[in-house]
Amino acid sequence: MPTLRPFHWLLALVFLAFYGFAVFAVTRDYYIRHPIRPTVTQHPPGAARVPTGHPATATPVRDAVDAIPPSITETHPDLLRQRATTLFEERRFAQAIPVYRRILELAANDVETRNDLGLALYYTGDGAGALEVLRTAAQTDPTAQRVWLTLGYVALQTGDPAQAIEALGRARDLGVDTPIGAEAVRLLGMAEETAKKKAEARQ
Repeated sequence: MPTLRPFHWLLALVFLAFYGFAVFAVTRDYYIRHPIRPTVTQHPPGAARVPTGHPATATPVRDAVDAIPPSITETHPDLLRQRATTLFEERRFAQAIPVYRRILELAANDVETRNDLGLALYYTGDGAGALEVLRTAAQTDPTAQRVWLTLGYVALQTGDPAQAIEALGRARDLGVDTPIGAEAVRLLGMAEETAKKKAEARQ
């Protein structure tokens, strides 16, 4: 076995030092460019762990509304409609309302947006506001079958069967053979039954 001379040992030490520095430099550069991010939310000591999906993890509607800027500056109605539709489908009705209102600032005659705004208002407990918006939509386009159906539905749910009967009759007459027309017929029967019971209660 050959014996290493001091010169050879020195070369080996220089090589190892250079190799170690190179590995350190490459590793350091990688983690600078790819920092490690925690995959689990860190809780302060003693904090309660709430399971994902628990109602306590949901953002309160009031807080979510307050987080929306008072002025929505987007000027592209189609992009706003996409956002509003997403919020509505996620049942985030309170957050969808200001987006619908912004769309109507840009397109006042958009009856479909008024229809959806009316529903969002109803689902957040503003029945009177919903009826006002839906009546405006029906006046803007009396041929909008879906608007009449929604107006009749909200009127029925808020305790006005007379208005519901009128609106649902209009929806039915605009096309009884359509899905909207068929739903109008079904709700119309409920509205007429409710009106009958109210009349009997007054006697």
